[in-house]
Amino acid sequence: MPVVEIKDRKVYCLISDDSMVQDRPTLLFIHGAGGNRNHWLHQFGGLRSVFNVMVVELPGHGASSVQGANRVERYAEDVVHVIDALAPAPPILAGHSMGGAIAQTVALDFPDKISGLILVGTGCRLKVVPAILDGLLDDFEETVGMINRYAFSKMTPDTLIQQGTDEMVKTPPSVLHGDFLACDRFDACERLGDVSLPALILCGEDDQLTPVKYSEFLLKTLPNATLQTFPEAGHMVMVEKPEEVNAAIRRFARSVRK
Repeated sequence: MPVVEIKDRKVYCLISDDSMVQDRPTLLFIHGAGGNRNHWLHQFGGLRSVFNVMVVELPGHGASSVQGANRVERYAEDVVHVIDALAPAPPILAGHSMGGAIAQTVALDFPDKISGLILVGTGCRLKVVPAILDGLLDDFEETVGMINRYAFSKMTPDTLIQQGTDEMVKTPPSVLHGDFLACDRFDACERLGDVSLPALILCGEDDQLTPVKYSEFLLKTLPNATLQTFPEAGHMVMVEKPEEVNAAIRRFARSVRK
């Protein structure tokens, strides 16, 4: 995986080809709190034959430098550095949950860096209940298990929920706490109407962490947005319904290209 060095930290990025094709649309995926590149592997594998695909691992996650952040704005700056270093053209930025907050921040603060938005299981405000913030410091593994029980639809197999838990516990407790603190501090609701980029909003109908009403508010607030929801899927919709999500992304990316 290519590595982008930013001051005192290194950011790794999975890319679909060492020399990405100039005339193809580029998709850059950002994982959510406590995530890593594995949350987007279905999209990486399913879309790489048609698009340039990049999956960033934020600092503190996966193979990137160990220190994370507790502000969405810091992560957004890291993503912009990755775009400048690796993207052949302004990409469509796809973010899940906290990654969606990061994508919104890039769209607001660095609009010329991207060509469109895909917002998955996210909102313009991401308040976190104190029990999660406290629990990540006091009872890490139990709290991670609780988060993942809420993150999937009740229709999702237990094996997939366990895989989600296993991935999240790979993130150090201090980094995961910082991620959720970043979410809790995030609020772009008053500014979001300034984003004129085309946007696709995706949400599982059983999402308990960022319910469909969050996505409906994004749809009403963003001037150039469409919304698609997915039955029998929760917060981890891109893992629970990968083929359906990939089909929606494929249609949207082709429309942005025009």
